[in-house]
Amino acid sequence: MKLYVISFLLLSLMALVPSRGLSQDGNDLESARRYVAIANGSDDLDTIKFYSKKAYDIVIKSSDLTLLADCANNLAFAYASKRLYDSAIIYYKRHYITVSEDTNRKKDMARTLGNLGICYKNTGKYIDMWNCFRQSKTLFEQLHDTSKVCWTTIEMGKTYESVGLYQQAREYYFEALALATARQSSDDIARCHFEIGNITLNEFYNIQSDSTVSKVMQARDYILQAIDECYYSADNYADTLRSLGMLALSQCYMTLLKASPQPGNYADSCRHYLKRFITMKNGQSPSDSLVTETMKAMLLLHEHKYKDAIPLLENAAQLPVGDNSMRDMTEVYKQLSIAHSALGNYKEAYTAKRKYNDLFNKLGTEENMNRTANFAAQTEINAARERQNNETKYREAQEAADKEHWQKVIRTLMECLVGVILIVLAIILSLRKKRRLNKELNDRNDQLLKQRDIIAKQKNDEQEAQSIILSSVEYASKIQSLAIGSQESVTAIFPENFVYYRPRNIVSGDWYMATALKGHRIMIEADCTGHGIPGALLCMLGVSAVKDITYRLKHSSTAILPGLMLDEMRVAVKKALNKNVGDSKAIIDDGMDMSIVVLPPEGDRLLFGGANQSAILISSGEAIRLKGDANPIGNYVREKEHFTTTEMPVRRGDAVYLFSDGIQDQTGGEEYRKYSLKKLTTFLAEHYALEMQQQMAIFEKDLETYAGEQPQVDDRTLVGIRI
Repeated sequence: MKLYVISFLLLSLMALVPSRGLSQDGNDLESARRYVAIANGSDDLDTIKFYSKKAYDIVIKSSDLTLLADCANNLAFAYASKRLYDSAIIYYKRHYITVSEDTNRKKDMARTLGNLGICYKNTGKYIDMWNCFRQSKTLFEQLHDTSKVCWTTIEMGKTYESVGLYQQAREYYFEALALATARQSSDDIARCHFEIGNITLNEFYNIQSDSTVSKVMQARDYILQAIDECYYSADNYADTLRSLGMLALSQCYMTLLKASPQPGNYADSCRHYLKRFITMKNGQSPSDSLVTETMKAMLLLHEHKYKDAIPLLENAAQLPVGDNSMRDMTEVYKQLSIAHSALGNYKEAYTAKRKYNDLFNKLGTEENMNRTANFAAQTEINAARERQNNETKYREAQEAADKEHWQKVIRTLMECLVGVILIVLAIILSLRKKRRLNKELNDRNDQLLKQRDIIAKQKNDEQEAQSIILSSVEYASKIQSLAIGSQESVTAIFPENFVYYRPRNIVSGDWYMATALKGHRIMIEADCTGHGIPGALLCMLGVSAVKDITYRLKHSSTAILPGLMLDEMRVAVKKALNKNVGDSKAIIDDGMDMSIVVLPPEGDRLLFGGANQSAILISSGEAIRLKGDANPIGNYVREKEHFTTTEMPVRRGDAVYLFSDGIQDQTGGEEYRKYSLKKLTTFLAEHYALEMQQQMAIFEKDLETYAGEQPQVDDRTLVGIRI
């Protein structure tokens, strides 16, 4: 209220200034912008509504779509916060229409559709609600905003839950859980677990069957897991989820108390979590009070304290709640009937029983069942239309791809034909030139001149050959960079990372690759024998072998272990390099050194395997060297039967680094010594807490300073990833 008064006085003073103050009739855009600024800077809903409406009445007559969208959004927010959902829907629709005219505001469109869905939900328009959430999810998918896709997927599940379609709702919750797990979002994972547990509880809350106890215990486990996952979060969302979790746990134990033949200490557990919910929920809503008062009364009824329970139930029956709490109000009258019957108050018990029957029949009316059936049918129709549209788009894309393919084939044939003609012409011209040179060589008077021409031609041919070779190597470098992956491919798997990759020559014998497999995130770094073109050829062989191995692992039940992957790599490389096994001279001793890091979905441990390489793990500031086996990938005299998999516990914030020996073997310094593994380990331990790209910049400067004028001795690769 203070802010409202101050804002009003400020506007009154500004109105007295004739030059740039607010105009008295409020009919210019400058006035509207100031009104919007006041609304945006206020936390009072009446202030936001008042000034946004004044601005809206001005802007509606202009063509300033951005300002119009801001006004409509503020008004919609104010009405929705006051639970005037019909008015909020009007302004959210106007905001959507305004921002939809700007193709760069897809995110605003998606958010507005989500807010519309929430308003439709609170007005009981479930089909409109589901359509809004579906469109919002599609837009967020196009924007690659996984967090919002997860949120809208949960809301779509709650839409099905609202009309009693629990199986369909559960499918959406598990889809959202998969998205949240992939992006390692503890808050989203916690909410998904809570919704899965809560829907299971709602499905069996008033059902007494053989499976009730096991299902409710399963719901309890999901809710406990959700509370644990958001335990250390300090935002309002986490506080709300924890408090709702306490209420849900108390309802779980109340259900177990009613359904289990051996109640045990379920009453104490119910009372404990109910007390924690009341303590955490400062300022309960009428619907929260309805639930808590009812559960307090049910605990008293369980202890046969009927007189103490009746006042609580009568107070709960007088609470101003809406249709969304009809099920809970039905439970109030049911328990009130039981309490009066136990005390012999049969008239009051009959009255409560009649009220219970009326509410129970209302819950199961044909209208509600028709609403559920209509919603299910409409969503199925929408899904069928969407599938049909997708099939049409796929067919059109396939036809376009086929057309483009044949165009490429024809273009390639034409290019080949032109190339053949040019080669024939070149041969003819070359023969003519040769005959002319032979004739000139027979002329002794021009012998010296001809020799000079021949020398000049040879020099030009040599330069041309060098140019062709250099061009071929540069093109090979492009092909190699496409094969081994890119910074973007690593970031897609490990969001916090850096890749320091510096070939000695244009092409490299070092390579790296990041991939994801069955929820496991995998980082690979390898150093092939030699560098330049020989190393690059071995690099391509290694990349091909890794892709073949990951494909087989994807379609098999084999465990994803670095040691097993190195075993398969050794078999593949040896098989490729030693095809002529009958010829001892054909055996190639080349190969590669390799490090593999695997992060399982749990995220609390790291698996490492090394072939003649090691890695460095920095955990809580302590540097740990992960040693690999002293065996390369390829032929080796003292070959071990299997490579080893090392398991290490990790925590969020730890960092692991993979590197080739081109880093530690680089010479420099005052005494021209190697950079060394010790110096590298010390550097990473001192700087690992910095942002990853900042680490790489400092390391590159440090290594170049150390090398000085010394040439690069080998290909250099250093990959750092944050857990």
